[in-house]
Amino acid sequence: MTPVNPKVLESLSWGISAEIKAYVFYKEAAKFTKNEEFKKTLLDLAAEEKNHYRVLERQHHSLVTSEKWVTYNDILLKNGLPDINEDMANKHQEVIDQVRNAESELKVLEIAYDLEKQANEVYTAAAERATDDEEKETFEFLAKFEKGHMTLIQKMIDAL
Repeated sequence: MTPVNPKVLESLSWGISAEIKAYVFYKEAAKFTKNEEFKKTLLDLAAEEKNHYRVLERQHHSLVTSEKWVTYNDILLKNGLPDINEDMANKHQEVIDQVRNAESELKVLEIAYDLEKQANEVYTAAAERATDDEEKETFEFLAKFEKGHMTLIQKMIDAL
């Protein structure tokens, strides 16, 4: 087996943390808004971030234990996917504080946009560095999703 590039594991670890942070952010932001349509969208985004976390966590685990990439579909079909627990959420208190201290829905959405943009940039860079087709596919998939989130959030900002 070829050892896994440490940059790959670093990108996956960063992504795991970023997805948990985004999940916590969206759950808290949904409590902040009074707009039911926004609330639903924010909760949908939280669910997507949770799925991204699961993908990254499973990929990381697979690479560390077997040095093999797992396809996205195989990850989602696997029983016993890890979940985001309270302890993980507590590590992202700063993002909860950002939401609670925001003076408007617009500020919350601007923070959300920045979180998605950061994730998109990291995943895009990881895809460009990829040396394996499955690695490239995983990071491109995540970058595309984050870009979609950016578009959705921009529409929400424009609607305000």
